Amino acid sequence: MKEVKNEQIEQVDVEQQEEQLDTSQDNVEESQSDDKPKRKGKVDKEKESLKETVKQLQEQLAQLQSEKEAAEHEKQKQLSEKEKELFQKEVKLTLKEYGLSEFEEIIKVNDSDELQEVVKKLSKIMADKKIENSFRPSNHKQQDAYTVAKSKGDSVGMIKALMGFK
Repeated sequence: MKEVKNEQIEQVDVEQQEEQLDTSQDNVEESQSDDKPKRKGKVDKEKESLKETVKQLQEQLAQLQSEKEAAEHEKQKQLSEKEKELFQKEVKLTLKEYGLSEFEEIIKVNDSDELQEVVKKLSKIMADKKIENSFRPSNHKQQDAYTVAKSKGDSVGMIKALMGFK
């Protein structure tokens, strides 16, 4: 019997707890329905504020990226100019090394291999011109046997040269 009473008491307790839960849920729903317009307004304002903040941050990000790209482009441009200056100095020194500095303003090359080819060709041309322009006596005659014998004072050699004997 005690067990039956305990079961009945437990059932009553469970039913009371369920009623309390139902009433508390109803109260929460009523309070939420009263606060919904207020909360909705606040939430909407916060959403708009956050959207505006996100939009501003995206604009700042885009601006910073464009500034970064411009700075990188400027650095690349300066690096390219420095490379050109350095190569022109290399051309000047190479030409000076081979004695071709007179051709500095004429020679326009793009890389070291091309520079070496041009230097080789010009060096060959200059060597050929040097040989062509070297001293060549115009009234130089080969000495014949008679003149050689005469300079030595050899009268027999002179007669042989005149007669055609050797």
